[in-house]
Amino acid sequence: MAKNQETESIIIELMELGYKFRELMFKLNPTLFRSELTITQLTALQYICHIPNITLKELAEKLIIAQSSASELVDRLVKMKYVERKISPEDRRKVILSLSSKGKKFIEQHIEENKSFFEKILKQMPIQEQREYLQAMKKFYQVSQELANKFEEGEK
Repeated sequence: MAKNQETESIIIELMELGYKFRELMFKLNPTLFRSELTITQLTALQYICHIPNITLKELAEKLIIAQSSASELVDRLVKMKYVERKISPEDRRKVILSLSSKGKKFIEQHIEENKSFFEKILKQMPIQEQREYLQAMKKFYQVSQELANKFEEGEK
């Protein structure tokens, strides 16, 4: 098989595996996604948790949504008592976001469920395959990051 054909075949298989893996994630760990939150809201909570003093503008950039959409999303999270908003003491135009105690508890539970999910899977693989999988994922991330950097620099 020619290199381009083989790459095309690998791409198709990776895409199919991605869909199948998502489906399996729901089957193997349904509590992971069973909550009152949407995937976008969950992702927002993760950013707010992992980036101290994130601003509304920065959250919008991370989620790749308009700042007005991010504001509406945060409004809902505040009403649901997952997030707290504070005005930046240095710049009153900036809104600083943080997790409430309910938000922290939710994220801690989510992290533990994620760990449990991966542990269930990895326990079925020999340690060498676990390491190989990790190395492959790191390489995939590295190459993806390099492409993203080139894209940001205006290259294609």
